[in-house]
Amino acid sequence: MTRQDLIEKIARAIAEMEGFYLTAAQAKARRLAHPTLAQINANPGNIRQWRDKRGPYPTNRGYVDFVAWAGAQFPGASREEMSQRAIDEGWRILRVLIGQYLDGKYTQGKQPSAEEMFRVYAPSTDGNHPANYARFVAARIGARPEQRLLDLVTA
Repeated sequence: MTRQDLIEKIARAIAEMEGFYLTAAQAKARRLAHPTLAQINANPGNIRQWRDKRGPYPTNRGYVDFVAWAGAQFPGASREEMSQRAIDEGWRILRVLIGQYLDGKYTQGKQPSAEEMFRVYAPSTDGNHPANYARFVAARIGARPEQRLLDLVTA
């Protein structure tokens, strides 16, 4: 698979883990709030913070709020357009962030395994279970949790 394919697969697995695709019925069955915070913020990765050349992105309850970002960036846009721009930006930033992880930006320059990536991306200090997160994502992308993620790139 290509690097972009890998990034996309990891992004989709993260979004699934974060409840971005959760339906109302699924949330009810799992006794979770619906819509999820990932859905409310149009933040498929439940990214905590992001900054670009214009400054930090707004947050809601500790996570980047791409809906608020879109509202500020596109005043006067219709609700549908603003919603789509928020979702598009949430996915774009998640893909950029995953690429940074693959390059070792958050793992002292080391290209990480899923286990190493999710110890940082989903730390236990945030109430996560990094080993479970890594196993979940690894299973979705066809890897072993201890396998270096870039070893999956063949083209």
